[in-house]
Amino acid sequence: MPTKKTFCSICSAFCGFEAEVENNTILSFRPDKNHPLSEGFSCTKGRQFPDLLVAHNRLTQPMKRQGQDLLELNQSEALDQIAARLSAIKDQFGPESIALFSGNGVQFKGATVPFFHAWLKALGSHNMFSTMTIDQPAKIIATSRHGVWAGGVQSFESSDVAILVGNNVVVSSLNQLSGPPGWRPKSIKQAKKRGLKLIVIDPRLTETAQLADLHLAIKPGQDAVLLAGMIRLLIKKSLYDHDFCRQYTDDFASLKAQVEPYNLAFVAEQSGIDASLIEQAVDLFGGQKRGCISSGTGPDMGPHPNLSEHLICAINTICGRHNRTGDKVNTSLLTPNMPPMEAVIPWDFLPPTLNLKTNTRRSRVADAGQVYQEMPSSTLADEILTGGKGQIKALIVIGGNPVLSLPDKAKIKQALNALDLLVCIDVRHTDTTALADYILPASYGLERPEITSYADFVFDKPFHQFAEKLIDPPGEATEEWIYLAELAKRMSLVVDLPGGQVDSQHSNEDFIGLLEKLYPAEATKVPIAEIASHHGGKLYAEFSDVSVIAAFEGMNDKLQLMPEGVANEFDALARAIADQDENDDRFLLICRRNKYVYNSMCHELPRSATSNPAYMHPDDIFSLGVAVGDTVVLESDYGRIHAVISADATLRRGVVASSHNFGGETNEQEGEDFASISELLSMENSNDNYARMPIMTAVPITVVGA
Repeated sequence: MPTKKTFCSICSAFCGFEAEVENNTILSFRPDKNHPLSEGFSCTKGRQFPDLLVAHNRLTQPMKRQGQDLLELNQSEALDQIAARLSAIKDQFGPESIALFSGNGVQFKGATVPFFHAWLKALGSHNMFSTMTIDQPAKIIATSRHGVWAGGVQSFESSDVAILVGNNVVVSSLNQLSGPPGWRPKSIKQAKKRGLKLIVIDPRLTETAQLADLHLAIKPGQDAVLLAGMIRLLIKKSLYDHDFCRQYTDDFASLKAQVEPYNLAFVAEQSGIDASLIEQAVDLFGGQKRGCISSGTGPDMGPHPNLSEHLICAINTICGRHNRTGDKVNTSLLTPNMPPMEAVIPWDFLPPTLNLKTNTRRSRVADAGQVYQEMPSSTLADEILTGGKGQIKALIVIGGNPVLSLPDKAKIKQALNALDLLVCIDVRHTDTTALADYILPASYGLERPEITSYADFVFDKPFHQFAEKLIDPPGEATEEWIYLAELAKRMSLVVDLPGGQVDSQHSNEDFIGLLEKLYPAEATKVPIAEIASHHGGKLYAEFSDVSVIAAFEGMNDKLQLMPEGVANEFDALARAIADQDENDDRFLLICRRNKYVYNSMCHELPRSATSNPAYMHPDDIFSLGVAVGDTVVLESDYGRIHAVISADATLRRGVVASSHNFGGETNEQEGEDFASISELLSMENSNDNYARMPIMTAVPITVVGA
């Protein structure tokens, strides 16, 4: 029986797999030991990927809500009805009354999100929402303000020292530029064997922190304070790159002045970290030739996300952690064939997703704007519930479950119920599909061709893989972009992609043809057809170890150390410190990754999480007079839930840790064994003037026995 090469597309790690298939059934699914990137690694979710395709909550037929019932209908009939209702809403309320929300179920697929943007543009609506703006928008905001180095930041693999801020890559498989690759967590141990020094900043001694040379067990919410203090100390000790700062940065003196109040004693007191450990971390990072600092969701979900991420950029920059002329780098494949350069990319050359000049839309109901060409998901409920011109009347949710993934479940459900039309395109029943007027079944992963295009910028090698579908999808399950193409045809919309218009008779548009229009050959180093021709993917050696060259004449832009908005964020941080109540003895709630699920996905797997307890340090449990297994009440300023207590000695005291995206009714998780953290959070609780990112970690709560 021939072995077929493929990859897991649950998350952005894209770990390689081998499969044996017979009679439209996957007989075996095992990690590919010869995969150039993952080298045989996979997580428990990936190894169970085929189980997702036959899960009890799998959707196979289009359905329409009639009263309390869901009635099956054929695909063509469903699309006809949906298109007619969308057209009527558009005609009555305007194109911007129609919005789209995409979730992690489609975020990493090769064609979906770019196609969604193009479809909405054809419609005339800017109302694109996704889980990106409820997760890590600060990374996009920081990069957009700070600037992008054309030679790339020094990589984890080439570094002598690395700092990870709130990133538990061993469990999450999160991929970040300059971070250890999620597709090969063993790279941390490999790097340490060659001499890398690892510093982890996290309130918990996570699985990743257990591999660190230094663990800074920070008090939740103090990331910006610590990072400002580290910058001050790097400058004071002259452990920064004077020449790089002089040649390639603006406003060094202003940044230096802003961090001056964050002296070592003050930062140690605020962050709860011993001063000697902070100094050791600074000496270690500043004293090495090459290094990098990167982050996960921890600082982005905290009280000062944009400032924290900006300071991470600033640390890399003042220390000169950018590749220079002669350095060897790996380059992405689906971008123009321009050499890496010792220069800042001119601001006007940044892609629309990163260019602040092209992200000027503002929410009509809140002080929040576009990020990455998307509207902030924190405003979605209000955009639906608030009347007036531009009110969202129809929403298409694709591969997402906003009822579980967004804060304030009650408000989100109220908003979704208030819509004139809710359409869900998904693989499975969720708490969101339970509210839908129409449900369209999606194919998933192994049932469709896929490509690793999402990881073009984060792969640490010039590699891509195209995978043919292994089996046919059940019933009328179909790729999400095809549904939108069919709706466009019925609504007479012309969908333009970089390489041309989408064929109105989409059946003539195969997946590779669509990808070629999304990534036209003249705009890429390697054509899509070439990538697709290699079974199991290909490592393109000609784009490995490419030398960084000197800047072209006229490339004189600077990296911004104090761009617009950062001074205000320092002021907000100072006010928060001044206003803190020293007598507030509440616990701080933080989020934690659960290796058995991927946010709101994978809860239906055979080997999945069986509970979602509230973890506390054993000494805190004892001081409360409760015991492991007891039910307690968690109460924030915004909500109150019951949860079961579990002990975790790796947590610092005063912290409660639990995972988001639990508590779903459709997964029968509504009991106290599955704490629903979103009910303790609020969209209104935010310090972010860009995307109004709600505070979802370091949230003050009380804990009392039930």
